[in-house]
Amino acid sequence: MKYLLDTNIISEFVSKKPNQKVLDYINSLDENDIYLSVITLGEIRFGIEKLDKEMQEKKIDMLSNWLNNDLMQRFEGRILDIDIDIMLKWGEVNAQLQKIGKPMPIMDSLIASSCLAKGFVLITRNEKDFYSFEIEMVNPF
Repeated sequence: MKYLLDTNIISEFVSKKPNQKVLDYINSLDENDIYLSVITLGEIRFGIEKLDKEMQEKKIDMLSNWLNNDLMQRFEGRILDIDIDIMLKWGEVNAQLQKIGKPMPIMDSLIASSCLAKGFVLITRNEKDFYSFEIEMVNPF
């Protein structure tokens, strides 16, 4: 089984007070079965860039190093790009959700479409954000 980590899960690794249950769960999985989406990398970069540069310089440096070095090395070969299959699934599912009045934010719908197109289990804290999609989810919190 392959797992896709949502941004809120991978962020636990650099949280001030990480949830030990989440860390233990992720560490119990086979490292080769755990993936990140390029969407998550973009969301992390976005969060770093939003920090106040003057007040948060050390934090920005630490998080940038974590993103550019630790995550990129740990997940080398296991960073899921947005490809044709994912985009076709995204178009199909989003049209259905829009027709029934349940549109989703683009980033969440791309992550969910990635799971659908590639057969991944989504590991997330925010299960309710993905209930409109028929994907398997695990909430380790």
